[in-house]
Amino acid sequence: MISVGLELTGSSIKVAVVDGNSSKAALKSFVHRKIDAKKGETEDDIISVLTEAFKEAKAPKNAVTASVRAQDCMLREIVVPFLDDDKIRKTVKYQAENYFTSLSIDDLIIDYTKFSELESKSKLLVAGIKKSHVARRLEMLEEVAVDPLAIDLDIAALYNTYAHLGTFDDVGAALILELKADTLKLGVVEDGKLRLARAIRMRLGSMRLDAVKPKRIGGPGGGESEIYDTAADESARLPVVILDEGDDEAFSLEDSGITETERESILHRVFMEVDRSVAAVQMSRDVDLICLTGASCVLDGIEEVFSEHFEIEARRIDIGGPLGGKSGLGKGSVSMEGVTAVGLALKGLGIDHAGMDFRQEEFGYKGTFSQIKKGLASLLTLLFALTFLYAYGLKQELGEKRRRNEAVKGMQKNLYTVLFPSTSDDPNAPPYEELPIRGTNFPYALEKQQEELAKKYGAAGPGGGGSNLSALEILRQFAQAKAKVPGNWGIKVMRVYVDPKPTGRSRFTCHTTGSGGGVALEQEFRGNEMLAGSTRKTNPLKGGGGFRFDFEITIKEPEEPAR
Repeated sequence: MISVGLELTGSSIKVAVVDGNSSKAALKSFVHRKIDAKKGETEDDIISVLTEAFKEAKAPKNAVTASVRAQDCMLREIVVPFLDDDKIRKTVKYQAENYFTSLSIDDLIIDYTKFSELESKSKLLVAGIKKSHVARRLEMLEEVAVDPLAIDLDIAALYNTYAHLGTFDDVGAALILELKADTLKLGVVEDGKLRLARAIRMRLGSMRLDAVKPKRIGGPGGGESEIYDTAADESARLPVVILDEGDDEAFSLEDSGITETERESILHRVFMEVDRSVAAVQMSRDVDLICLTGASCVLDGIEEVFSEHFEIEARRIDIGGPLGGKSGLGKGSVSMEGVTAVGLALKGLGIDHAGMDFRQEEFGYKGTFSQIKKGLASLLTLLFALTFLYAYGLKQELGEKRRRNEAVKGMQKNLYTVLFPSTSDDPNAPPYEELPIRGTNFPYALEKQQEELAKKYGAAGPGGGGSNLSALEILRQFAQAKAKVPGNWGIKVMRVYVDPKPTGRSRFTCHTTGSGGGVALEQEFRGNEMLAGSTRKTNPLKGGGGFRFDFEITIKEPEEPAR
């Protein structure tokens, strides 16, 4: 299964393609394209860059998970009086209304991730984003024929990648830091759960040394070093509110245009914001690990700087190798630039440790099915109608075959009853005898009765003393002759006695509407090479209404072959 992660920022487009499933995933490609906002890139230009990035990454457009930036969201930690996830899901928007007071809750899409339970309460990290922002994001993606399966928070996707790789296993608490462009993104992970997310906008202009009056710290030998106490100027603190896109100059710690002094000043301000963020969280565990990523973390020695300041382990984690991709921690590598995009792609495979998705309410994912649902509904209706007609036809055919089968069974029963009247329901018939088999398989019963007759009268065959014809053959010949008699004679067979021996005489007691009925039947036997038929004793029936005659059939002797 192929899944695509699409990270859209104010200055870049990142596409990661991952193949696999929820238990195993492999990175197939990663493409990073920058957008120079200073040159006034229009939306059409962004769309063209996005189209080129998809082509280069060979990414399908029907399996995309996109992101929204944390700086475009409102993030709060709240407590709800439920443990059941279903209850939390139904009430979280109204619970969050008390925390998101600057906007109408009806204008926001709200989602959450639960990171802790305490007695009968749950602690949630809740994110809210304007519906208008989600609408604009979907409209832009629609221009490139992309309908994302989900829209995730970028920090949640960042956390998702590291959690999938087991980075937080056996780690009490950890920090995720992404330094890039003009933004510091920070996540706090405790007991493997994401519990804090912040996006801090940093502006280079407000951080230059000539814009502030930092306090110098004395160095060795009584001189003054180039290290500045950034905490001395509270007015230059990094903003922590959500800011709109500005024209401020972006920075990067690896930018050669930044002096070493400015770089150290930036780092100290980053340290201050990390300390302030961690101090604001009531954590039950000590932070044991700092995960560093982002373009600015390509700077050599960045891990040692963080480890020395915070006195804990700081690492840049290579995600390329573990995912079967290209290893490396340098500039442009997936480990430094694409961790968020990879986390989005993993979400598309069902690997989702945070569980956030802003495609809700009127923005719920409908997929390509919504585009063809009318035609598909018509097709399904037509298929149902055709299936119904076909099934109805089968039912009618089955009923007709059942009726034919019952008619055949009735004929078989009548034939058996005529041949062996002792099994009939006629009270004048001899005492009832059971069929030679169980059930109503009359053809088999006829065969068994024929075997009994053969035993009684001898087997057929020349010189064997038995019959030359079977009793059934005599009956067949009689039935064929009777069928040729005109129907106005109304001949009905009332009693049958069959003697298939060469010297035997088979007798058929019949009723007819006229005295010439027997003669008409006799004429049909003239020219028969095997049997001779003649009428005996034609008498009127008592009470009128017809005549009764006995018809006798004998077996002709075979003619001697000419010498």
